[in-house]
Formats: sequence, C-alpha cells, structure tokens
Amino acid sequence: MVTLTVIRSHSPRIAQSSERRRQALKLMLEIALGQKWIMADATFGTFFAEAIEVLEDGISGTVIITDEKGNILDTFTGTAAEFQASGEWRLLEG
Repeated sequence: MVTLTVIRSHSPRIAQSSERRRQALKLMLEIALGQKWIMADATFGTFFAEAIEVLEDGISGTVIITDEKGNILDTFTGTAAEFQASGEWRLLEG
C-alpha cells in the first residue's frame, strides 16, 4: 500500500508557473479584431501579435507579429488553432 500526501505550495514562483501554464493551455477558438498575444523566447526576446483582420466569422484571420521595438517581423494568415500551434502564444487580457 502506498500513501500519497499532497501539500499545496504557496510559493509565488509556482503560482506564476501555474498561471502561465493555464494561459498556455487555454484553447484559442476564434480570432477577434484587435486581439493581442505575447510570446517570450529566451534566445530571441519577446514577440507580440495583434489580429488585424477577421475572416469566416472569427474562425480565421490575419495577425501581425512584432518585436519589442514594434518592428513588423511577420504576418500570419490562418485559423485560430493554427496560430496557437505556431508557438507558445499567450492571450493578453485586459
């Protein structure tokens, strides 16, 4: 017989990690005009994305991707699921 004890941690670091994981796992079902996302990369820095066009009632759209200085790096056109799968994008809420 094995007994397992689970102790909740109140560590801020664990709480931040759990929040990031929760946001990353949130499924992106549709694209809304003006919707914004962020993706941090240890090597290349932080990237931002913003929906500039909505197609097929939000199923797909066009998103511009910029760097920390606002330089446009790329444009993505496709479905919300394809965009989410293209990287570890987290929705910016607020």
